[in-house]
Amino acid sequence: MIIKRKQLVSIALVLTLGAAVFVNWYFSRPGVKSVIDTNQTTVNRQAENLGDAQYVSATTASSETMAGFKVKREAAHDEAKEALNAVIKDAQSDSEAAEEAAEALSELSKAIKSEADLENLITAKISSDCVVIIDGDVCQVIVGKGVLTDNVSLQIKDLVISQANIPAKNITIVELKK
Repeated sequence: MIIKRKQLVSIALVLTLGAAVFVNWYFSRPGVKSVIDTNQTTVNRQAENLGDAQYVSATTASSETMAGFKVKREAAHDEAKEALNAVIKDAQSDSEAAEEAAEALSELSKAIKSEADLENLITAKISSDCVVIIDGDVCQVIVGKGVLTDNVSLQIKDLVISQANIPAKNITIVELKK
């Protein structure tokens, strides 16, 4: 019997298909972890369990970032308080320096109270977490991703102007990218 060229090609295709099926079966068996399996991406892991329910919270990263900003701001406030109190309590500082430090400490306390009040008001108004940073007559407001619209921006500026007496040109509103 003579094997023709078409028969050789079909046999090669059948063997190739059989090898592909075997490799697919080998690497997709449950309970077997291969070198390729350990380097799977998140997308591949999610594809393994297509029917499973997953809880998603879009604000988790944003709220963690906001909490980080608040912690850093509080640390900066505490550091400034300590420095001013050291100047006030230092016996070697002159009376003018002590008075200036006392005034700066009073201003810092007012700024901290204003920041907390504004954060509460803005959070109530826009239903999202925010961070307010006041430095003299400049105010920066950080809001979560997807919150900032023209209407929200106007509401935030109105609250800052009315509560902290900061001019609109000195108000900066920033939306998180993450």
